[in-house]
Order: sequence, then structure tokens, then C-alpha cells
Amino acid sequence: MNFKSNQSLIHRIRFLYFGISVLVYLFFSTNCSPLYYYLFQSQEPKKESTATRDLISLLLLSPNSVTYPWGTFTDNRDGSISFQGRAGTFGGQSYSESTLTYAKCSSGQTWISSSNSCSPEIPTTLLYCPTSNNACNDTVTFLLNNVASEAYSYCDGLVLAEKLNWRVATKNELKLTVECSENPVDFPADNAGGCGVNKRYYLNTSIFQLGGLLCSFWSANSVNSSTTWYIDFCSGVTTWSGKGIGRHVRCVADP
Repeated sequence: MNFKSNQSLIHRIRFLYFGISVLVYLFFSTNCSPLYYYLFQSQEPKKESTATRDLISLLLLSPNSVTYPWGTFTDNRDGSISFQGRAGTFGGQSYSESTLTYAKCSSGQTWISSSNSCSPEIPTTLLYCPTSNNACNDTVTFLLNNVASEAYSYCDGLVLAEKLNWRVATKNELKLTVECSENPVDFPADNAGGCGVNKRYYLNTSIFQLGGLLCSFWSANSVNSSTTWYIDFCSGVTTWSGKGIGRHVRCVADP
């Protein structure tokens, strides 16, 4: 073999060695390499998955608040909503400074801690009173006060967020959960429209959950012996009807 042939062979060997070196480098050092992924990246998906779960858990556990002129609602992530109310006149009603706790879920729903949601989607309806008289309410204050009322019995028997003193929300307490589309920082007076026509529901959905035809809710206040105040969250209107109709119920508790 002559000198030129030897030189050519050496160049080929060097080139082959260089090529093999490059391939080995890429195989071990780049994140496109199966071996690199196995040796150095195989645990990453687990770390990312754990981090994602931790973030979701943190978001589910952290308080969520929304503020209106009449006060601040805070989701406690335990099935209850804290409310710190301000004094003033809202929706034609006078309010004093107050502290309340609302149930996040409605009648017949169960709070699900893992998702901070209510199940089933559609709450049950309850009667204010089976008779059209004052059998279920006080004749002086006209507030619910008798277990003959399905609405009263439901809230009276509720155990939630370590509280036992649940009751049906009054008309004014229930009105505080209304959110109008035309003017979201105010709500209309009783028996008055003007809450807007651009939304399907007029409920503070930043805090409370919607579902199904979640429209009409009883208040604890009777108007007289035969009728009772309720709020229609499909229109944002506070109005009244006979007591023997099935409607949803929202419970509240005092401090």
C-alpha cells in the first residue's frame, strides 16, 4: 500500500471516529436522546405532575373573595361563604354592618371538597309551607319558625362547616347575592325590574354555583298569611307568591 493510500485510509478512519464521537455525544447529552431521557429526564413527568397537583390543591384551599358596595363574600373552601356586610341602603333596603355565613350549596346538594363544588347539579325544591296560612311562620315577625315547613326543616337540620345554627336566608340576606348585568354594583328594589337582560342568571357566580334551572329561592319572610317573598335569579327580581310552591333554599348562619 503506497503513501497516498495510507493517508486516505487515515483520513477515513479519523472521519469515522469523528462521526461516531458526535453520535455518542448527541445520544448522551441531548434531551431528544432516548438514553438521556431515561437516565436524566425519566423523573420529570412525575415532578411536573406533583407540582400541578400541589398548585391545584393550593388554589382549591386558598380563599376566593369578591367585593361589592354592600360587602365582601369569601369562599372558605369548606362549603361555606363568609360575608362581611357594610352599612348602607342597597336595592331600596337599609342594611347595618353585619357578619354572616352562607351555605355554598343549595337545598339537596352536597359540598364536594376535592373540587369545591356542589352535587348534584340541580338542587331540590322545598315548600315554604304546606298550608296557605301562618302555620309555618311567626305572626309578628312573619319569619319561618316551624318544622312543618320543608324549607325551615332543611336549614334547621343542616350541619356544615362546623356550624349547627343554619336557617333560611331572609329576603334582604338573599338579595345580597344578586348580581345584575346592567349595573353589577347595585340591585333593584323589591317588585322592580331593571337587573338587565344580558344574563341567564343574576347570581354572584364568582362565589356561588349555578346549575340546572337554578332560578327561584324562598326567603324566610312571609308577606302575609298566604304569600311569601322569594327571589328569581333568572330575572334578578324580588317578588312574592303563594306558600305551597316548591322552590330552592339557601341557608345562612349567624356568627
